[in-house]
Amino acid sequence: MKPLRVFLLAAACLCCAFANDQEKSGTDAKPKKSSKVSIQEDKGVLILTRSNFDQALKQHKKVLVNFHVPLSGESQSLSLEFVKAAAQLKAESSKIRLAVVDVSKEKDLIKELNMTGIPSLIFYVTGDKWNPVICPDLRTAGHIITWLKRKTGHSAELIKDVNQAEAFLAAEDLVVLGFFKEFGNEKVETFYAAATDIPNLPFGVTKSKHVFKKYEITTEAVVLFKMNKKAEAYEISTEIKKEDLMQFIKVNEMDLVTEYNGTTSARILNSMVLSHAILFANKSDEDFDKNYGAFEMVAAEFKGKVLFVLINTDEHRNGRILEYFRVRYSETPMVRIVNLTDNVQYRMQSEEVTVDSVKAHCLAYLEGKAKPKLQSEPIPDNWDKGPVKELVGMNFEKVAFNDNKNVFVMFYAPWCKACQAFFPLWEKLGKVYEKHESVVIARIDSSANDIHVVLLERNPCFKFFPAVLSEKVVSYNGDRTLEAFTEFVEEQIHLAKDLKAMEEVEWTKYIEQQKLNENTKDEL
Repeated sequence: MKPLRVFLLAAACLCCAFANDQEKSGTDAKPKKSSKVSIQEDKGVLILTRSNFDQALKQHKKVLVNFHVPLSGESQSLSLEFVKAAAQLKAESSKIRLAVVDVSKEKDLIKELNMTGIPSLIFYVTGDKWNPVICPDLRTAGHIITWLKRKTGHSAELIKDVNQAEAFLAAEDLVVLGFFKEFGNEKVETFYAAATDIPNLPFGVTKSKHVFKKYEITTEAVVLFKMNKKAEAYEISTEIKKEDLMQFIKVNEMDLVTEYNGTTSARILNSMVLSHAILFANKSDEDFDKNYGAFEMVAAEFKGKVLFVLINTDEHRNGRILEYFRVRYSETPMVRIVNLTDNVQYRMQSEEVTVDSVKAHCLAYLEGKAKPKLQSEPIPDNWDKGPVKELVGMNFEKVAFNDNKNVFVMFYAPWCKACQAFFPLWEKLGKVYEKHESVVIARIDSSANDIHVVLLERNPCFKFFPAVLSEKVVSYNGDRTLEAFTEFVEEQIHLAKDLKAMEEVEWTKYIEQQKLNENTKDEL
C-alpha cells in the first residue's frame, strides 16, 4: 500500500434563525434553509460522506478515518475493532474521534481526491485534509488506542527510578526500554518514532543512572527484555535510523521459533522478515522434540533473514491455515519456506527434518536455487461446460494465455466470505458472454492451485488475459458491478485487437529480418 497523498472532502456551512425584530412584531418569519450537514454516528463512529467531511475535520481536530470496503473480510473485522476502540476513547473522554468512509458509496469523493489506492486507516490532525498521517497495520482495538496515544502524546513511558523500571518490565512478557544519557535529541526522537509505529509492544525510556546500573547498561542502547530478562541490545549511534531500529525490534521480538496461534499470528504476519520457514508437525508425536530441535538450531543461523515458524498439526484451530497451505496430515512433519511478497511456497526436498536438510533448504532458497512448489487440483469433469469455466493449475496457462481468447479470471479462496458473495455476480457475467466467440469467463481457487501469476491483491481479485501473442495480464481495479465488469471486458476486447494487430506486424518484420540475415550468411 503506497502512502499516497490523497483525501477527502466537500463542505458545509451554517444555519440561520428568525430575526429578533420579526419576533417582536409578531409577524410570521420564514426560516432560511440550513446548509449545515449533520454527521450521523453508528456505535460512536462518525459516518463520513463527501458532503460532511470538511465539517468533521473542522469540528474535530483529531480524526482517525477507516476507509471501509464492505465486501472485504479484513475490513469487516477492522470495523468491529474500530467500534471497540471508539467506545474506549469515549470512556476516557478523549477528544480523538473515529470515523468511517464507505468506499463503495463515496466514489465521487474518492475520484475527486484522485485516490488510486485505498489505505485502511488515515489520521487527520488540525483539519489538514491534504497532509494526513498514513497509519501502520492496526488490527485490534488495543493497537489502535496505543498508536493514537503515542501519536498524540508520549510514545514511551518515562522510567524515573529502579522501582518503576521493575514494575514496567514485570507488566508484560516482552518490553522495549531505551537507555539514553540525555533527552531532547535526534536519537531519542528516532526512538519515539519507532515506538509509535510498533503499537503492539510497550516502550519505556530512561536516563536514570540507577536504572543503567541495575541492568548493567554502560552505553546508550535500546534493549529488548523478555520475561523480565535482557534478551537483545541495540547500541545507539548518532546515525541511527528509525527503519534500522524497527528492524532490530521486529526481528528480535520473535523467538528463534515462533509457534503460530491466535496470539502470535498478527506478529508473524507483520514481521519485517518476509521469508518464513514453516515446520508443520504434531507436537504429540514421539519424534517431535528431535525434529523441533534440529529446526531451532538452524533458526539461530538464519536469524534476520528467515523467520522460523511452527504450526502444530494436532491443534484443531489450525485447520484453516493447514487448508490454506494444502498440508495433509500424512505428509508431516514437513518444512516449507513461503515468501510473503508473492506467496510462493518452496517445499524442502527431504522427508526427514534434520539440521543438514533444513540448512540446505534455507541456503538454496536464499541463493535462488530452490524450486517453487506448484500445486494443482485435478481438472474437474465438465470444467468448460458452464457459463464460468473452472480452472486449476494444470489447465490454467493453456486457457488463460490463449492468443485467440480474451479470458477474465476471478481468483478466490473457498472460505473467503467476500469471494462467496461474488459467485452469483460472476455467474451472471459468465452468462453474458456464454455465446461470445472470443471471451471466456473463468475462476480459480488460488489457495489450492499455484500459477505463474503474481497476485498482490486480496481475494477476491480479478485479472484479464487478452487475446494477444504476448503473455499479457491486466489487473482489474474498477467497480465490482455487472455493468462495470461488462464495460471493462468490452474495452479490453478492442484494446486486444489493436495490440494483436501491432504484434503481428512486428512479428512479420522479425521473420523477414531473420530471412534476410540467413540470405546474407549464404552469400558470404
